[in-house]
This record gives sequence, C-alpha cells and structure tokens, in this order.
Amino acid sequence: MDSVLVEMVVAVHTPNRPIERVVASLMAAGLPTDPSLPGRLRVTVVCHNTPAGPIRDRVAPEHQERVRFVEFSDGIASPAGPFNHGMSLATGTWVSIMGSDDSLEPDALARWVQAAEHDGADVLIAPMAHADGVPIRTPVVRRNRRSNLDPVSDRLTYRTAPLGIMKLSLVQSLGLVFPTRYATGEDQSFSANLWFSGARISYGRGLPRYLVHDDAVVRVTATPRSVAEDLAFASELVESRWFAGLSVKERRAIVTKLLRVHVFGHVMLRAEAGSWCARDAVEMAVVARGLLFAAPRAARPLSLADRSLLDAVAREEPDAAAMKSLSTLRRTFSNPRTWLPRDVSALLHPEAPLRFMSASALMS
Repeated sequence: MDSVLVEMVVAVHTPNRPIERVVASLMAAGLPTDPSLPGRLRVTVVCHNTPAGPIRDRVAPEHQERVRFVEFSDGIASPAGPFNHGMSLATGTWVSIMGSDDSLEPDALARWVQAAEHDGADVLIAPMAHADGVPIRTPVVRRNRRSNLDPVSDRLTYRTAPLGIMKLSLVQSLGLVFPTRYATGEDQSFSANLWFSGARISYGRGLPRYLVHDDAVVRVTATPRSVAEDLAFASELVESRWFAGLSVKERRAIVTKLLRVHVFGHVMLRAEAGSWCARDAVEMAVVARGLLFAAPRAARPLSLADRSLLDAVAREEPDAAAMKSLSTLRRTFSNPRTWLPRDVSALLHPEAPLRFMSASALMS
C-alpha cells in the first residue's frame, strides 16, 4: 500500500512567489510528512518554466527535504500544464491542488480527510476565505447542507476551481485534465465534469479554510485579448458532447452561471477600463447567443438589472459608458431591480436573486 494519503500539487511560475508560506502551511495541515509513516502528506511543488533551485531556496531549510520539487516546462503561460503534470505523478488516495500564493488554516488537510471519510465522499469542497478572514461564499450551498450535495440545488457551478480534496481514482476514471489551450478559464471544464459526474460531494462547512492572499490577485496581461479568446472556454464547453449529455436543468445551471459570472464579468472589466468597443460588443453578443442556444431558458432566473445588461449585450451596445452604468446597477444591491427576476414565475428558483442572496448570506 502507498503510504501517501494526500498528494498536494502546488504550481509555481516564478521564484518571486511566496512558496515558503504555502509549504509552511502544509507542514501544519495536520498530516505527517515523514516517508516512513502511513497516512502521510506528499507535497509536490511543480516549478513551471523556471528552475527549481531558486524556488527551493525560498523554502525553510527544515522543510526542504519534505517537499518534492519537480521542474516542468511547456512554454505556456497557464497553470494547467503544471497541475496536470503534478497530478500525473500522484499515487495517493486523495489529490489536491494549490496556487503558490495561497495557504491553508492549521490542521486543514487532516480535518478535510476526516470529514470526507466520515461522509463516504469522493470529493470534499474546501471552505475558502481571504487572508484577512473574510469568507469567500462559493459555492452557495443550501443552508446546513454538508454532504451528498446536488450540483444544481447546491449551486456547485459557482466554485470554479476544484479546491479541496478529490479521490485520485475518481480523477483518473473521469480522465480529468486542465485544458492548456485557453487564455483563461482552464479550470472550468475540469470542475464542471467533476461536479456533474455523479460523485458523492461534501462541503467542508465549519472546517479549516483555504486562504487566498492579496498577492494572489490575477495580474492582467499587458497584451489585451479579444472577447472570443477570453470566453473560448465557455463557448467550447457548451458545444461539447459532454454538455449535450446533461439534463436540461443541469445545462441551464451551467449557462446561468456562465452568464452571471463570466459574460457579465468580462463586460464589467472592459467597461470600467474604458476599453469596451464595437468589436467587443459584437463578439460578446456571439458568445451570449451561443450560451443561450445551448440552454434557452438559462436567463430566466436572472434579476431585472441582469436582464437589462443582457439585453444590451444582445443588441451589441457599443457605448462603454452605457455598459459601465448597467454593470454597476446590477451590483447595486440596494436597488430593487437586483432583487427580482423579470419572469416572476422564477421567483423561487434556486438561482433567482432572493434565494441566491439569502443562501449566500447564510454561508459561513
């Protein structure tokens, strides 16, 4: 039997990232790291397109021999490759991934495994917070729900990154990998396939959290990309044979999230930066039409303010100021237009504003 209980794969792309913080938190995650002990943690730091030496040197001397440093080069500016490579080396019962800027609260891994084994779960979704303790309220799980989660009712699509622990055998049987061809959104298809696989999924409510630090904020490239490039992951996901095999309500849940988070999010980024233009308007309309063609009623539970922005996307509104105003309004939760769906029959839909915001407020 392999002595590894949890395989943690950490991708690091430059030697100036705080890898020492990640490793220190993993050493305090509640599992032994001595190779002679059963039920141990193995930490694999994948040094992506960069030598391992300077990264190893950042790690505390007492921790260096308890970490496997692996060099991996693919020439691609994406975490997909190093995560795939690290997972391909895994042999433990559970596998997990982390970014090089993040950390875990003390005893996190031991508590996650204990909870997952108690539930008979294949996946445990980690609770998350910012480093200052402010909770990150995704996924918006039903109140008091912890185990046997339903991907639609428990809104799992809103947890994009598969952070937590996953049975390695499940990942392998599903053939899950992070696509390397996308400029952004490389984790979307991985997590969607995982959530809708029929696996037993738990949420680590009340357990130690995965912490996202301020220095983990995505740095925008100096070379702007087109809307089509940025949202290629979404367009290809809904065109896939896998997506076509889902139930109607599952397809709608995925597309509602893609509209609410990614379409509207990219409109907001461009509008606030003042870079929204006619080309963006045309490309965004094409993306939105493709998503709604794949799940025609996915916009039904969106708020009145959301639908106004979606209408502007559909008519290819080129004015950046108008799009900024509409983007701001949909996030102004003191405005009643953010509380109610346009279709009143969707008032109690799990994705409708009142239920969604109430469930989010109850997340801890």
